[in-house]
Amino acid sequence: MKPDSIRCFVAIEIPDRIQAILSEVQSDFRSRIKKASWTRHGNFHMTLRFIGDAETGQIQEIDKTLQKVVDFLKPFSIEIGGIGTFPNLSHPRVLWVGLTQGVREVTTLAKMINRELAKLGYPTDSRFHPHFTLARIKEQVNMRIYTKLFQKYETIAGTVVNVNHITLVRSELHPSGAVYTPINIYQLGREKANNGE
Repeated sequence: MKPDSIRCFVAIEIPDRIQAILSEVQSDFRSRIKKASWTRHGNFHMTLRFIGDAETGQIQEIDKTLQKVVDFLKPFSIEIGGIGTFPNLSHPRVLWVGLTQGVREVTTLAKMINRELAKLGYPTDSRFHPHFTLARIKEQVNMRIYTKLFQKYETIAGTVVNVNHITLVRSELHPSGAVYTPINIYQLGREKANNGE
């Protein structure tokens, strides 16, 4: 990373009680995947757009852009459920949990962020798939043999989250793992609320 830049991304953050549930889901897979980098409790989030290294001088423009995106969007709910892997089950590199509710709203939000950031010169990323990363797998393992375990988590009780804001997050990479620090929080529907809607 350049000294005058900040590595950052835009995300939906989730409360501690949901973080704890995802940590429990991880525990079912830990004995089956020996070599993996597991997302730490507190670091679970849904990335809407990974920006990468942004020049410190451009953070203000990113800030304005994100505020513009969310001002007229209504808060919505998501529910977590469904296990999957990238790129596939036979040769997984990422183990993730997806959504059973709110996919359309989240996808729309990500597309809007993508479109507006493109105006600042950031290339469009069309690969968005709403998910929370459980682990980055570092060994060859065939996950197809764990279909029953996947079925167990098709739905996960108690995982409804009300999304009323998004966060611009600073990411610092350390040998002990990534450290995430909020740069700014953007409330959804601020203009609608101001207009009495």
